[in-house]
Amino acid sequence: MKMTIVVDNVSGEGISGEWGLSIYIEYKDKRILVDAGASDLFLKNMEELGIDVKAIDYGVLSHAHYDHANGLPAFFENNKKAKFYLRDGAAENCYRKAFIFKKYIGIPRRLLKEYPDRIEMVSGDYLLTDSVYLIPHKTPGLSAIGRREMMYRKTKQGWVFDDFSHEQSLVLDTEKGLVIINSCSHGGAANIIN
Repeated sequence: MKMTIVVDNVSGEGISGEWGLSIYIEYKDKRILVDAGASDLFLKNMEELGIDVKAIDYGVLSHAHYDHANGLPAFFENNKKAKFYLRDGAAENCYRKAFIFKKYIGIPRRLLKEYPDRIEMVSGDYLLTDSVYLIPHKTPGLSAIGRREMMYRKTKQGWVFDDFSHEQSLVLDTEKGLVIINSCSHGGAANIIN
């Protein structure tokens, strides 16, 4: 297995950074992109790193926040085959409270409508490919974390504290044990590992 950080909030060695994340993984004969950052910067960095975006087999969105999802339209324009896998709780409904205002921090608006053939909504434990899984949160009461962090979801019933039902982990079952990849770990690292 080989993992390459394509984008994070640190620049270095000819690679630019932004407030966001994108990770490229080679595992067995598959190429997986976890998140696409906050812009199309991941494409420029991939080119600099010698990674062919067209060769990616699977895309995985760790959670429905802009700094991980805003690059998705650029991904779809440059890779014509790979689907991006989102948790079925992902929607255009994530907000953060700043003072008395709620600021939208979710996926690009209309993303789900504009790319329905490129987005796969998954539920439960999902087998992505051989020995590679997408695992949702199973810990109850995660809305307490949403409350503490002042993160909300807008629903038909009104504002609710985010329970991170849109967050998922990519889990690789390797010869040396499990490798768990979860970008921001909003639901709590210990909860995710458990």
